[in-house]
Amino acid sequence: MAPTAEQRDTTRVKHKASILLENFPTGTHYEAKMYNYSRGGMYFESDYAPLPGTEIYIGIENSPYDLGPDLYRAKVRWRKELPGQESRYAFGVGVKYYYPVAPQ
Repeated sequence: MAPTAEQRDTTRVKHKASILLENFPTGTHYEAKMYNYSRGGMYFESDYAPLPGTEIYIGIENSPYDLGPDLYRAKVRWRKELPGQESRYAFGVGVKYYYPVAPQ
């Protein structure tokens, strides 16, 4: 069986960091863990699994992009349930960034 092609425009880079998610419409916060990123998005695992199309804000404390913390607005592209032995979280989520949001 041939490997499937990546469905992203830029290279994915492994980088673990704790992140904080905010559901855009409700303002509710959730903890999560980022495992990889690209210039256009990221993959994280969390017990919060927003539906594809949901807008969220992502705060990254140990940002791979800058020396300080970053805040990003993103749209959920996909989500999948993770088996219990695979992760401490229930879901894997892929997001695409809208653009960086300046800290206030």
